[in-house]
This record gives sequence, structure tokens and C-alpha cells, in this order.
Amino acid sequence: MADESAKSSGMTVADRIRQIAAEMTPAEQKITRILFASAMVAGLDTVASLAERANVSGPSVIRLTSKLGFESYVDFQRVLRLEMEERSNSPLSLYSRSRNAPKEDLLAKSRDVFAAAMHKSFDRISPAEYNGVIDTLCDLKRTIFLAGGRFTQLIAQMVYLHLFQMRPGVRMIQAGLQTRDDQLLELNAKSVLMIFDFRRYQSDSVSFARAAHERGARILLVTDPWESPIAEFADHVLVAEVTSPSPYDSMVPAFALAEALIAEVMPRLGKNAVNRIEDLEDLRTGFEWSEESSRRKRGHEKPKKPRK
Repeated sequence: MADESAKSSGMTVADRIRQIAAEMTPAEQKITRILFASAMVAGLDTVASLAERANVSGPSVIRLTSKLGFESYVDFQRVLRLEMEERSNSPLSLYSRSRNAPKEDLLAKSRDVFAAAMHKSFDRISPAEYNGVIDTLCDLKRTIFLAGGRFTQLIAQMVYLHLFQMRPGVRMIQAGLQTRDDQLLELNAKSVLMIFDFRRYQSDSVSFARAAHERGARILLVTDPWESPIAEFADHVLVAEVTSPSPYDSMVPAFALAEALIAEVMPRLGKNAVNRIEDLEDLRTGFEWSEESSRRKRGHEKPKKPRK
């Protein structure tokens, strides 16, 4: 069955679409745009309804699902339903599913789960997508903006801190004196928005990324296997697994992917990055020396005699 093969391969419908992207006809591309725009929900419509939304023929829909490896449209929809159940899982639903499981060594289980998720994440990355992200991050003519969600903001901040050391023109989108929407003012056709958005996707992240795209910014998306709706208009998409031994999605593979990007950017930028880091170290050393000198000076001052 198609749904069983999907489970065993670990590939989602979105993975399958990206795998055959170069072979798709214009009609099939229209269908996939509708699927991504609806976060795959449109795939639960009838063949006629999906074809009408994409402005293509019914046979085009059937040909696409066949190219994706499904025996029938019914099999295609069965897999989509399974994926949507997984995508909508909350920590509470995941906990209720696992609390009756037999007790086991959680430390050993965590090691195995995280290791498997890391391997799966890196195995599924397309070299073309990965290199496209690296090329964009290393384009010094562009300003890089980073943003995340409730938890993924932490990954975005880590990438920001590293990129800031290696290249100029790096900004962090975050709530503060200004709303995130106000910060759209700075994004334009010379900008790049790298955004992290994982399942139970945040509507404000999707709308922010869409607005940045409409202003001409390039969009780099890091997401989970079911893919944020941002994937519809993103220029490059990297997928990280979220499998975890706890009821919460794991960010371990996403952090590892971010570390891999940082490791690639540093040598690609070469001397530019080295010079910037040296300048930063000089600033820090100068500040520390000045503070130490001031402390020593204060320590050698003779105490003033009290007035009689």
C-alpha cells in the first residue's frame, strides 16, 4: 500500500513533490502550488474540486498522484490524512498516546531517537537546496533577517549571533519596541528572510513571511517534514525531523542543521569573515584591557586622609 511505503521511507507528500519537481508539467506545478498554499488540505478535496481550484483537468490531478508513487487518488488522500493527524498533534495528545507505553530506559531511548532523527534529517536534504541557502547567506549584497516562533526563535537567535560575527548586514526580527509587522519596513528586494516555522504553524509567522515575499525579499524556510504553508512561496526549504522521546517536538535536528549551515558559511566567506571576527576580538580585548587597567588604577589610589 502507498501509505505503508510512505511510512517506511519516511517521505512525506511534500518530500515526494520536491523529488519530482524537475519532471512536473506546468499543469502539475499549478496543482502543487494549490497543495502547498493550503498546507496540503486541498488534497482532501475530490479530484474535480482540486482540478477546478488549480484550473487544470481532472486527469492532470490523477497523473500527478501517480507520479508521486500512489496507486490511486484514494491512497494519496489516505497518506495526507495520516500526515495531517501527525501535523496537528499537540504535546497533550502526544503524551496521552505514550503514557501507557511500557517503561524503558529513557536515557538510552533518547540517544537512539535523537541519533535516528539527525540521520533522517541530513539524508533528506537536497544538496541543491542546501547550497542555495548557503549561497544566499553568503551574498554580502543582501541584508539577512532572521525570525522564528515560540520555540524556534531560539534557533533563529543562535544563527543570528553567529552570522553577525561573520558578515555585515544581519538583523534579528523580534518583538520589542516595535511589532514584527513594523519591522517589515526594512525588508525589500535586497533582503533575505530566514524563518523557522514548525508544526502547529504560527499564523503570524506565515503572514509575516508572505508580506516579506510580497515586498521582494528572498525567503529561506526551515520547517518540519509536513512543511509550513510558507513553503508555497519560499525560495529554498530545508526540512528537519522533530521526533522526540518526550511529548514535545525535538529541536535537536534543527539546531544541528543550523550548526551545519554555520560551519559552511565560515569558510565560504573566507577572509571577510576572519577579518570581521578579528575586529570583534580586538574590540572585546580592548574593552577588557581598559576595564582591568581602570580597576588596577583604582586599587592603587591612596585613601584620602579624613579632615580634622
